[in-house]
Amino acid sequence: MNAPRVFVQSYGCQMNKLDAEIALGVLEEAGYARVSDPAFADVVLIFTCSVRAHAEERVYSNAGKLKHLKRRRPDLVIGIMGCMAQREGKAILRRLPHVDFVCGTFDFPRVATLVEQARQRRGIVACGTERLPMPPRRLRTRPSRFQAYVAVMRGCDNFCSYCIVPYVRGREVSRQPAEVLEEVRRLVDDGVREVTLLGQNIDSYGKSFGRPHALADLLYELGKVAGLDRIRFITSHPRDISRPILEAMRDVPAVCEHLHMPAQSGSDRILALMNRGYTASRYREVVALAREVVPGIAIASDFIVGFPGESQEDFAMTAAMVREVRFQNCFVFKYSPRPGTRAAELPDDVPPEEKRRRNLALLAIQEEVSRRSHLEFIGRVVEVLVEGRSRRDPRRLSGRTRSNHIVVFEGETGSEACLVPVRIVSATPLTLVGERVLPGDEAPGGTPQVASR
Repeated sequence: MNAPRVFVQSYGCQMNKLDAEIALGVLEEAGYARVSDPAFADVVLIFTCSVRAHAEERVYSNAGKLKHLKRRRPDLVIGIMGCMAQREGKAILRRLPHVDFVCGTFDFPRVATLVEQARQRRGIVACGTERLPMPPRRLRTRPSRFQAYVAVMRGCDNFCSYCIVPYVRGREVSRQPAEVLEEVRRLVDDGVREVTLLGQNIDSYGKSFGRPHALADLLYELGKVAGLDRIRFITSHPRDISRPILEAMRDVPAVCEHLHMPAQSGSDRILALMNRGYTASRYREVVALAREVVPGIAIASDFIVGFPGESQEDFAMTAAMVREVRFQNCFVFKYSPRPGTRAAELPDDVPPEEKRRRNLALLAIQEEVSRRSHLEFIGRVVEVLVEGRSRRDPRRLSGRTRSNHIVVFEGETGSEACLVPVRIVSATPLTLVGERVLPGDEAPGGTPQVASR
């Protein structure tokens, strides 16, 4: 008898991707086989994002297309999971009557049971508010053999006025360091060279068990794991990043010099309405501290444009921050109200066309910042962790520097998972283009001069 087949699709953040991986591992342990096309699946699971309205509409659109597959194969089980499921619950079943079950962010470890129940009856809603124990991680399920996400905490206590995360993922709960270390050791023993530690507000790791700002200690311990070449962590909050964390980034060789620290706005008035807990000048102070403690650190940010009440002057302050701070990268989003958040009670008074204009303007500023910054790399040799073939040009390999810059260069298949020195010869605003430094092509002194920071 053939094993039942499962297709999993995930949207949104890295935590969603990890949740999808864990759920897939649960099903594989139960005897399911993974497939890459829903047309050949017995079970289709969609892990959803609820951070923006556009993300939810995308899920509704793509999940809606499955109704044709369901008509042809009534025994197909379809599940909607994750943040959107937690927020919408039964509303999803009303809008998508061909969906068999809805499972929120707390119940996904029960996915195998829910699938079997859905074979007997439809319309199951599992959106509890108590976290279930995480199942043992199935190492072979991860999509990359040499890279892995590791959740060190879940939930968020910040309650930014625009953000739905605390309502759909609950309050902060950190994992014990020993548990994290054991998972990382197992991953490294199975071939992982780079781990990314995940938390909605990772700088406050440890607070739930009485050790606020314990992230620094965890980084020092992870730095002792033999065979672990790179450690990253996301997402950082400007209010909680601390000198000890930055010093750990500096002192632990495996920790990469890259900080994703969303500013969201350059206007103090808007930051206060967002309930971010810092001012624009404080954000700049944190950036200055990071660059003082960790020379060459690359800092990425997120921004929301068109927040309720954002004036042209407020937006000009945000634009000025992007120009001044010179971020490695920026993700820019148009504000959309999230029901249940405090910002949803404010008038959404910036017209859609103005939100779009500000979005494009900020992206253009960042593009120019990136273009100038990338030109400074030309002639330098950087260390690249090769991830595979470039999507845009299969003749080239693609990878990332320690500072999270994308690099493409010509090379042979089989270099995946290798750390290689690459000399940068040209650049675009998005990508560094290089050539691999081969043995004998070293700088004076016998070794490549790698500018990893």
